[in-house]
Amino acid sequence: MNPVTELSAGPRCLARGFSMLTQPGLRRYVVIPVLVNIVLIVGLVSLLGWQVNDWLNAWLSGLPDWLAWLDDVLWWIVMALVTLAFCYFFTLLANLIASPFNGILSSRVEQLITGRTPQTRMSLAGEMWDGVAGEVRRLRYYAGRALMLALVSLVLLFIPVANLAIAPLWFIFGAYMLAFEYMDGPMGNRGWAFEAKLAHLDTHRMRHLGFGSLVTLMTAIPLANLVVMPAAVIGATLLYLDTIGPLDISLGPTPNRER
Repeated sequence: MNPVTELSAGPRCLARGFSMLTQPGLRRYVVIPVLVNIVLIVGLVSLLGWQVNDWLNAWLSGLPDWLAWLDDVLWWIVMALVTLAFCYFFTLLANLIASPFNGILSSRVEQLITGRTPQTRMSLAGEMWDGVAGEVRRLRYYAGRALMLALVSLVLLFIPVANLAIAPLWFIFGAYMLAFEYMDGPMGNRGWAFEAKLAHLDTHRMRHLGFGSLVTLMTAIPLANLVVMPAAVIGATLLYLDTIGPLDISLGPTPNRER
């Protein structure tokens, strides 16, 4: 399939996700994730937002003279990594708190679009517990890969020109990670095993990378980051349905099957 078409499929689904936030039948499931985002953003910015530049300058001032040539390069690299880290940490924390509700939102989106609800043998309490347990397992998976990437970044840091690849590598890693976060909703509703979820993401790598990249960028934009989580849950569900469908995700009106 055309790589450009594949890469653009994720952003199109995310755009549709934003447009469906006020859809009848979904609004009540959007409220809790939005409230979680507001509380977390206010808290994290209050704790860290105004201190980062001071901490960074203090750290760079302690570098030995023989590393002075790295000063400007390190500033930009570290600022980029801090911004990405903020986005990822915020997303992971928000998803951990809201994970019990994201699966429910994904299920309602599928019912709204297809008229069918994913079959599950679990009760509502079971679905909520499964969402939290799945989030913890994904965090363990991310931590192991992040450690390996950190070691590679440490080596690249001292190689001129090559060190410019550090921030893009972390961006790609984070985009993939966020794609997994949100694609887990529709896959988890079907009881997929962890390994099967990874295989699905790898099989359709380009469309998931496009989706995760735009989610990452939207997380860094004020106001947009307040609603990006429910929009991403909706968009990931549309992307999943389109992948197994395909689904018509044109930006036209969605049929109202649920009131």
